[in-house]
Amino acid sequence: MGPVPTVEDLLGAHRNPGRDLVDRATAAVAAARLAEDLGMPLADVLEQVARAVAADEEHESDVAAAVAGPRSTARVLALLPGAGLVLGTLLGADPVGSVVAGGAGTVSAAAGCALLGAGWWWTRALLARTAAAGRRPT
Repeated sequence: MGPVPTVEDLLGAHRNPGRDLVDRATAAVAAARLAEDLGMPLADVLEQVARAVAADEEHESDVAAAVAGPRSTARVLALLPGAGLVLGTLLGADPVGSVVAGGAGTVSAAAGCALLGAGWWWTRALLARTAAAGRRPT
């Protein structure tokens, strides 16, 4: 067997390789070194690495699918206040006038915007934590 390539050799053409690509190249180099040091057939070692990479990709896909529903729900809920203003206007009410006239309408709109922003931030934090927890090795 010839000299073991380095990670840089494998990633030579990529300017900004992603973390996943670097991890896979590192695994391939480690497999080649292991095969060379122990005299094992490289194909067997690479087959094990390929299985591990496939399992990681499947897990990442499962995590993305698990958070897709809550993420979509959060987007729809964030759009509902604006849709309410449009629907109210289409039905002949003056919700925009109530919001900008001062008084209870303005206070309600300000409180609603603050709560919408807090809910958006909180949902993003929960989804980020959930996705990160799903990526941790068990």
